[in-house]
Amino acid sequence: MFKLEESKKTVPFDFGRISPRTKITSLAQLRKGDHVMEESPLGYWHHFIVDKVKPKFAWVIHKTGDQDTGLRSLRESNPTTKGEVSRTKFVLESNQVVYRIEYPPTDEVDGVVVFSSDEVVRRARKRLGERHYNALTSNCEHFCRDCKAGKPESYQSYDVVWTVIRLLFVFLQGILGAILFIVASTTGLLAQTSLLLMGHVVGVIVGLLQDILWIAFVVITADLARTKGHVTPVDAEKIKAKRVTPIVSGFVGGVGGAALGYYRIPLPVFGSIIGAVIGNFLCQALGLLVGRWVSTLLK
Repeated sequence: MFKLEESKKTVPFDFGRISPRTKITSLAQLRKGDHVMEESPLGYWHHFIVDKVKPKFAWVIHKTGDQDTGLRSLRESNPTTKGEVSRTKFVLESNQVVYRIEYPPTDEVDGVVVFSSDEVVRRARKRLGERHYNALTSNCEHFCRDCKAGKPESYQSYDVVWTVIRLLFVFLQGILGAILFIVASTTGLLAQTSLLLMGHVVGVIVGLLQDILWIAFVVITADLARTKGHVTPVDAEKIKAKRVTPIVSGFVGGVGGAALGYYRIPLPVFGSIIGAVIGNFLCQALGLLVGRWVSTLLK
């Protein structure tokens, strides 16, 4: 199924990037040095490096905060020590969603040479016990990509940053609207009620256009990955479901939050801004869970 037509990055940014992958349904498919990712119940991906494959389980190395290392680390005063690089057993269950991230065997990935399987495992073992962890700059995906190709990066982190940027954009829209409202109302250019109504309508239109563009980008990216053979047609649809659902729910939450904020938060103009940001954030978080559930229905 899988074919890797290009080893170089084809877009000048990493937001929404889709890793070439092969679905894992049996331990027999795993190989020493593989970079594997497993979907968590909350919809994010946990990444690990395969050390050894046994008949009924595999030894894997990953940066994690599991029940042992995680609880011990949580007692530390430094929050960046939450995760630890550890070697644990991985048992593949029938209901797990697991993929191998595919790399060219000898080519370069974004200008970085991919290491041999023995070197990947050596690099992973060398970091056992490492406790520096940061969800955005040093997580499990950073660890695996560093072991595999010497380039620590995380596409999930890029997506989180983009989500924060979108929330900031909503907030800045509200601030700009508030400034225009204050200027216009103090100068008597427009009645306050008319200006408020116009501001809300413009905010909804701008937010809708922004989300339409982002949805189009998600769909085009997923279809491009399917066309190149990086993902199966079903997986492409699952990716769309997971990424589009939070966008749509975030927009609905932002509009609903703005309305509730206007009526419930006793701050002129700023009540709508606060409500829109909170509503957008909460509904995006809910959308992540709903999107994952929707993706499980696609066969």
